[in-house]
Amino acid sequence: MFSYLTSPGQRFNTQLLQEAAYRELIQHLDRIDGSTVIALDEAMIGPFTLVTKPKLFDERAIRIVTLKPDLVFPKDIRNIVYILRPRVSLMDQLVGHVKCNGLVSGRQFHILFAPRRSCLCINQLQNKGVINSFSRIDELSWSFLPLDADVVTMEIPNAYRDLQRLYGRIPKIYGKGVQAHRVWDHAKNLGMEEKALYNGDRGAIDQLILLDRGIDLLSPLATQLTYEGLIDEFYGIRQNKLSLPAEWFPPNKTAEGRRPDEYLPQTSEKKTILMHSGEQLYAELRNKNFNEVTKLLARKAREIHTQMHATSQDKTVQEIKSFVENKLPQLMAQKKSTSEHTAIAGLIHEQVNATTFADDLAAEQDFMVCADIDKPSAFIEDKIARKSDIRNVLRLICLQCAAASGLKDKLLIHYKREVAQVYGIEMLLTFSNLEMAGLLHPQTDSRAYAVLRKSLHLTVEDNVEVDPKDISYVHSFYAPLTARLVELSLKPLGWQTLKSQINNLHGPTFEDFQAQLIGIGGRHAGSMASECSLLHVPRVVLVCFVGGCTFAEIAALRFLANQEDNNVEFLIATTKIINKNTFLDSLLSA
Repeated sequence: MFSYLTSPGQRFNTQLLQEAAYRELIQHLDRIDGSTVIALDEAMIGPFTLVTKPKLFDERAIRIVTLKPDLVFPKDIRNIVYILRPRVSLMDQLVGHVKCNGLVSGRQFHILFAPRRSCLCINQLQNKGVINSFSRIDELSWSFLPLDADVVTMEIPNAYRDLQRLYGRIPKIYGKGVQAHRVWDHAKNLGMEEKALYNGDRGAIDQLILLDRGIDLLSPLATQLTYEGLIDEFYGIRQNKLSLPAEWFPPNKTAEGRRPDEYLPQTSEKKTILMHSGEQLYAELRNKNFNEVTKLLARKAREIHTQMHATSQDKTVQEIKSFVENKLPQLMAQKKSTSEHTAIAGLIHEQVNATTFADDLAAEQDFMVCADIDKPSAFIEDKIARKSDIRNVLRLICLQCAAASGLKDKLLIHYKREVAQVYGIEMLLTFSNLEMAGLLHPQTDSRAYAVLRKSLHLTVEDNVEVDPKDISYVHSFYAPLTARLVELSLKPLGWQTLKSQINNLHGPTFEDFQAQLIGIGGRHAGSMASECSLLHVPRVVLVCFVGGCTFAEIAALRFLANQEDNNVEFLIATTKIINKNTFLDSLLSA
């Protein structure tokens, strides 16, 4: 259904996930007779657009509305289907809806929880006395949602079993971290209960690498310097969509129709732009360091201008007609896309050229090379004195803690006192949240980051940002630890060599095997000829981030996949796409 979910020559097809979710939704809708309205929990709007298109509902005359407390449905609607997350707070809204809209004769209410039903929610409906008003209470097992041809998001850790159902068993499993180990243990237990998972069929995935976000807290706190990463940090990319004020873009001379895969129409206040590999220019730009993006856009604009204004003196009438009918619409679409991304790049350029951005980046890089990490940072103290954005102050303190493998007690008390005096005593609760989350903690003797920085070459002084040779280009200096672990694991005996190096990171290092490894990469070989024919087939490696990953980490893995020597395809699974702002916000509100 979504062309951007398939990539020519790629063995792993994420469109299977989308199609499975799509079919499941259709099956539920087909069981319902009569006029229908779907009320979407606001948190479900984005995931909904990743698996369905409006055409599905147009054909069935089904309306889509957003769930609101005061929502009143027309009297001619027979069925109201709620699709929502299993949150107790939403049940009170449903109680109000039933009491307000349930007086119409013959009307039926239905609930589809995604990705699973909740006993707490059902108990709440029972306690309020409206449980019998719902004809159907079921669930949409949308555990994996495809963002792109090589990226999927996982809504719950134990949804790993869905992956094996669709793509077969995975022969080799490697992992690091407490939560990563728990995910794998749970997956194995589910496999024992559901023997169908282990039928011996050859799977599409050759290897799984499970990584706990807790083993690398520096990467999500660092500033991303890829085009996609900067867009996400400054403006936020939500389910492949970027919404910005329309006045920030040059006006279009021709009217634009609504895109077929957008639920929310364009308004005069907001402009929505799709951000996935189906948009050709964005696919070319997204993984680049921002210093390369502006040059590429300028070159693209010149190429389009040259083609559109090429002289027609030497062309026949038929050639001119063919150009106008076939080539010109493509050039106009490319011109529009280039204009949009030039506007976005201009907005980002203003941000990164600000003095505060450069100063923050310099402070980050000082921490990354372990410069003066055991004493109070004059830069952080100055930001506190100026009462700068508290989120950025806390981020830098946490980043210093990650680089130093913890802060000395005296230093942590100093930062707490300084912040509390300027921002208020309630900030001590925020520090407590960060300590419980593991972002602030006492210093350990292992100095894990300082050791790994040198042994794994996490910082690269002479890094090249344009036409890079190393994954460190995604931060212009620093290679994400998680991506470096994946890179080194691809080498012969890579994981065996890594095990001793990463033992000082938090949590267990583990490996497992689900099948006898016959032939290459766990694929069964029927003959010597067929085995030889598989030597040049890329391995498919599923890299799963338990706790979220950044666009910079995704860009680094895509860079590795493009290196011919690696001969690998990556499928990247994550609980959530995060950046330094959303990651910290999720912990501050804990």
